[in-house]
Amino acid sequence: MWFALAGLAAPADETPAPLHTGSITPYVHRITLYDEDGVAIAPGDVPVGAYSPRATCGKCHDYATISSGWHFNAGSPDVDAGRPGEPWVLTDPLTSTQLPVSLRPWSGTYSPGEVGLTRWEFLLEFGRHLPGGGFTEPDARTAAQTLEALRWAISGTLQIDCMVCHSCDRRYDRNETAKQIAKENFRWIPTAAMGLAVVRGEARKAPDDWDPLMPPNPDFPEQSGPSLVYDTSRFDPDDRVFFDITRNSPDYRCYFCHATREVGPGSPEAWQIDQDVHLSAGLGCTDCHRHGLDHAMTRAYEGEMGGAAAAVRPDLTCRGCHIGGREPAASGGTASGGQFGAPYPLHRGIPPLHLELLACTACHSGPKPTADIRRFQTARAHGLGVGSTERTDTTPPEIFGPVYLHTTDGKLNPCLMVWPAFWGWMTGGEIEPIRLEQVAWAIREALPDREVDTGQLLEPLTQDEVLQVLSALAEKEADGGEYVFVRAGRARRLGADGEAVMFDHPVAAPYYWPIGHNVRPAAQSLGSGGCIDCHAVDAPFSFGRVVPETGQQVDRPPTELMFELQGSSPALLRVWASSFEFRLAFKILGMGCAGVLATVLLVHGLAAASALLRMCR
Repeated sequence: MWFALAGLAAPADETPAPLHTGSITPYVHRITLYDEDGVAIAPGDVPVGAYSPRATCGKCHDYATISSGWHFNAGSPDVDAGRPGEPWVLTDPLTSTQLPVSLRPWSGTYSPGEVGLTRWEFLLEFGRHLPGGGFTEPDARTAAQTLEALRWAISGTLQIDCMVCHSCDRRYDRNETAKQIAKENFRWIPTAAMGLAVVRGEARKAPDDWDPLMPPNPDFPEQSGPSLVYDTSRFDPDDRVFFDITRNSPDYRCYFCHATREVGPGSPEAWQIDQDVHLSAGLGCTDCHRHGLDHAMTRAYEGEMGGAAAAVRPDLTCRGCHIGGREPAASGGTASGGQFGAPYPLHRGIPPLHLELLACTACHSGPKPTADIRRFQTARAHGLGVGSTERTDTTPPEIFGPVYLHTTDGKLNPCLMVWPAFWGWMTGGEIEPIRLEQVAWAIREALPDREVDTGQLLEPLTQDEVLQVLSALAEKEADGGEYVFVRAGRARRLGADGEAVMFDHPVAAPYYWPIGHNVRPAAQSLGSGGCIDCHAVDAPFSFGRVVPETGQQVDRPPTELMFELQGSSPALLRVWASSFEFRLAFKILGMGCAGVLATVLLVHGLAAASALLRMCR
């Protein structure tokens, strides 16, 4: 116990000050590995520890400074939440639950604690796509105060794995991360993912009093805990290992966590989809999403708060790069457009008002809108990038798009959207989610024959089934509130006569977040086909259906068309759109009238000139 908990604390830095090259030329990382206790690793030692990024990379790079970066500081109350982004989605087909979860206080999401997830449970649920650090790396004091204190001591924490982003070695395997997460082998993940060693054993099977220095129990060999078998060919004669590292993360490393794909009937195959126009032009993700050692990465949207990158380089946005016109800080940046040779957009025929009401991404990013919203899967929500035989096009959660909605900048942006579905406890008009275990118990009691296919859409619950589960929950609870079920934009409670009472509530509203990529060139932008791309009476931009015809949406949500979510007036939109049907006729009539008027003016002008000439004579 003491041995394992001691490893949670950062080792003392007894090394001299690190060397600095002062050059953009990559430094050759042929380095000694250290375990979390600061002991140098020799592959022949028995026992031998797992390599620790904190102790190894931290010899030269300030681990504490890096830990303050955007990818690691979620959950910190001292960090600006920024524009709402993609959440984690807690999904449970048995209870028909899908809840947007975030460590940042984004409106419409829930913290892990609010949905009943501890740090430990959050890591097991979503660790496959976490880079480590922050919330998943509690210090010894914090870990010792949790319910899973003994398990943290055995499994270790998930340290920031620098190679998640910076490795150029194709042997680095994020699938190995998912495997070791399932086995609760947290401290062994960086070693296994790098392919430096093979992990034997599982921390989840080790007893609470497991001691790695004790020999295995011959009666229970499966409880012997994890051990490592290092690949000796990766070490040179001085027991150093070569790390193939790049300063700027390769795009495919970014896509492991930030990929999105359309699924369902009519969805395009991978080979039919063009990559982002910036990648086609030779740019990379880190050309726009930059940071220093503090890893305060700019998210590259206008009005971004915090982070040195956003403050110093305001040109690292769509408008700043292509148009410019904003004075940057003295330490860098350009005031004019054309960054990276970006073309200057002329926007011929587009009234300037459009640039005030629409984000650049509204016309240029993501898939084009269609009459009905489509279904999408993301890496974080569906585990894309991790090998699986169970994932199908109907695997929950249910994410839909594109929808065009106002975000925190006040402009219309293309977004993805998820309708929350969960069981909650309502007191004083406030609804809070209840733990899945509590709901699962009630469902098994009320619906003993309920079967769920975890590879399919969220299993629909009929109105009668919802009533049965609400009744089962109500039997076990004291006064002071009541149970509710939230789904399809509305909440349901048990009425006095035993019937379901449906009502509106803010927690039932969909959560949505902006789409930034893939970016399309001007010729493929929304509006390239003319004004009717957006302003026709049936244009999906305003009149697209946002009612997903899926298993979860047994009931009709209160909003069915895009303009309802946008808060626009349907009458005004239709009148305005109808005018575009006769726009050509109006143009011809206007030009004809202008011609007649010009002719009349010319005739009278010539007559006046003739009269004036006679007077002069």
